[in-house]
Amino acid sequence: MSTSITIPNEYGYVLLTAYLSSLVGYWHLPNTGRFRKAAKVPYPNAYATPDQMKESKAHYLFNCAQRSHATFLEHQPQFLTTLLISGLKFPLFSSAMGVLWCTGRVIYAKGYTDPNQENGKGRMTGTKIFYIGTLGLLGSAFLSA
Repeated sequence: MSTSITIPNEYGYVLLTAYLSSLVGYWHLPNTGRFRKAAKVPYPNAYATPDQMKESKAHYLFNCAQRSHATFLEHQPQFLTTLLISGLKFPLFSSAMGVLWCTGRVIYAKGYTDPNQENGKGRMTGTKIFYIGTLGLLGSAFLSA
């Protein structure tokens, strides 16, 4: 038994959105590196220690930048899976949800490293935005199955 899959004409938008998520991932590299340099945390240390965080705000902000990058990497595989699946049936909606997700991830990272926000609470606006994209993609991927 064989099954054929029809790729919608608008699927290019879905692929462009997947590419955009890679650009967001690449954006995290110099962003995190800038905070690493300011905190003077040497490689291969992934994070500043709790004692270092007590010493300076730079160490705390580096950990926030590093954590933001890590959560991006933790979420991107599921994002891409739901984007590519839902895009087969709902390409424009999926692309729009994907752009929302990518935008939310950048706002999340910027907010997490905002020195004026206590306990990384600046990330919450980005969280709300990217979860709208996530939920839209989860629902549309389910409906595409």
